[in-house]
Amino acid sequence: MTSLSKYMLNAPLLNRLREMILSGELAPGQRLTEAALATQLGLSRTPIRNILPRLAAEGFLEAVGQRGFAVKAFSEQESVEALELRALLEGRAGRLVAERGASAATLMALDETLGTGDRLFEKRHLDRDDEQQYGDMNERFHNIVVDAANSPMLKMFIDRLNLVPFVAPSVIVFDQVGLRQAFDLLFRAHGIHHSIVEAIRNRDGNRVEILFREHANQQRHSMFARRMAAHKADTAVEPPRKTTKRPGALPGARHYSA
Repeated sequence: MTSLSKYMLNAPLLNRLREMILSGELAPGQRLTEAALATQLGLSRTPIRNILPRLAAEGFLEAVGQRGFAVKAFSEQESVEALELRALLEGRAGRLVAERGASAATLMALDETLGTGDRLFEKRHLDRDDEQQYGDMNERFHNIVVDAANSPMLKMFIDRLNLVPFVAPSVIVFDQVGLRQAFDLLFRAHGIHHSIVEAIRNRDGNRVEILFREHANQQRHSMFARRMAAHKADTAVEPPRKTTKRPGALPGARHYSA
């Protein structure tokens, strides 16, 4: 089996573990073992073994000991700041591409990526399998723009920011928020992809920068929505019973990547 086939096979597990970290089901600092996760998820140890290094590369886990991993502690503010910096740097990359003039190969690659995204939305709804497909498309789109800027320093800083949890364009998690709301959010985000390509084609660097900031702004709103949902879950109260009121829990919102 090729590495790509293994990746696609393990994509649902990758997203499930991201969700568990996001929701706090896997707590910051918690040591993760293949055996314990395999038992918890009802899987063999092999897919767990393949996924843990990927989560570490994305910034969700940190190495502990020779072969172990633990959930990395991070604050929501760190993710927001990293996202804002990524938007500024990607906007700069996009401006460089637009003002220098994008090559025919770059424009073709961007158009192909737009087409991939368009096909996901043609059916007017999202399926579970679309989660990873959108993430892959989104990552390709951002990488094409950054690579076309031909600025090793910009790319180095952007790559580093993408290691902060929930910042990388490939990270798409839309579990409890529901597929209908996920469709609306990602459809709008993909519309900005189209606008960015149009601005690059028109060599309008200023507009490209503005659009990348707006693109990241949608992702930032989803982060705050998740925080607000978590706060409501902590403070919610169930309907009165006979004599007492007890704290209730509401489902948490999930994070989208722009």
